[in-house]
Amino acid sequence: MQSQGSRGSADTAYSEGNAFDRNILTGLMLLGVIVLASRSKRTTAFLAANVPVILFFLYCGLSAIWSDHADISAKRWFRGLGDLVMVMVILTETDWAGAFKWVYSRLACALVPLSVMLFRWYPALGRSYNIHDGRVSVTGVTDDKNLLGAICMLFALTAAWCVIEAPQTERVRNKKLLIGYGSVIAVIIYLMNLADSATASACLIEGGGVLLLASTRRISGRPKLIHLIVATVLSVTAFNLFFGGSLLAMFGRNPSLTGRTDLWALCLGLVRNPVFGAGYESFWLGWRLERMWNYISGVNQAHNGYLEIYLNLGWIGVILLAALLITGYRNITLAMRRREPTASLRLAFFVVACISNCTEAGFKMMHPMWLALLLVSTARPASSFVRKRLTKSVEPPRESSETPDFTNALASQ
Repeated sequence: MQSQGSRGSADTAYSEGNAFDRNILTGLMLLGVIVLASRSKRTTAFLAANVPVILFFLYCGLSAIWSDHADISAKRWFRGLGDLVMVMVILTETDWAGAFKWVYSRLACALVPLSVMLFRWYPALGRSYNIHDGRVSVTGVTDDKNLLGAICMLFALTAAWCVIEAPQTERVRNKKLLIGYGSVIAVIIYLMNLADSATASACLIEGGGVLLLASTRRISGRPKLIHLIVATVLSVTAFNLFFGGSLLAMFGRNPSLTGRTDLWALCLGLVRNPVFGAGYESFWLGWRLERMWNYISGVNQAHNGYLEIYLNLGWIGVILLAALLITGYRNITLAMRRREPTASLRLAFFVVACISNCTEAGFKMMHPMWLALLLVSTARPASSFVRKRLTKSVEPPRESSETPDFTNALASQ
């Protein structure tokens, strides 16, 4: 990353990646669309049951019209649709809970050891250097230490959930289960310590606490307790972040959140259209990027997901995001009442997504926190919609079961 950007270089710094990446992503999207087309009934049910998500994506595409860089904004929106396609591929599976677990557990077993290998033996690929002071950062399979911390945190929560949800008889009989997941968690903690991402570390502690509490039978079926836990975690986090609480000192951060508050003030000073925003993924382009680089060289995000939405999509985008979060949380609490096996992990993912976006811009295309939020907040509405479309002759599922009963019946039609 260059230290000072001229106007010409700033205009093209973040235009798009190379042709190879573009072709790979396009090919994967086409494969995903083919899969969804083969599941037309379940795909239709998903889309009809997730109106807030669809409205958000449609508005993102519409915002390219008033963007200063409409062509780049439209391309990025098309790539952003790939997030929705891949999420739908998982959630329209007959056993979507099993697919959810399979994806995250396999990714953890592949990306975590690979990150350690790249850091230790291939430093040109697994490390980066700060352009201001030359400090070494561990990036692993990503290109940013905070991004590495985010995926490690999600993998650690998934591994912990797999152990918690395993039947007691299986845990006693098969000690390999505990050894395997325990080893994954240990390596993840080691990697997160190297990455030194305060956001990911705090989210892992808070998300782990939520996961453990939500997994207990006395709490999982009582909505009031769930609301109290979530409200307490979010309130304590907000107080410590924005009013200089003790948690900041615990993680070695100052009240300015490592300069983030100054960055936020600079970003707000460049807003020209507070209602509609600059256009999807357009704020960090052109003259605004050049202006920001005059103050903070190399910066390319607001380090706040909510502010990032406001900068790109305006207040309308913020409202649509709020609607997505509210409906997603409602769906998760309904899953908690039904005591679905994935409900506690979905709640933990939802909480850490809300928390992490206070200091990192995670509501962005292809970001692991954005993908995780879509997965956990849109899973249940699809199956509930399927239930309404089934005939009355279909036997209702047991209280402790997941959604495959409904989707199996639909697939057999």
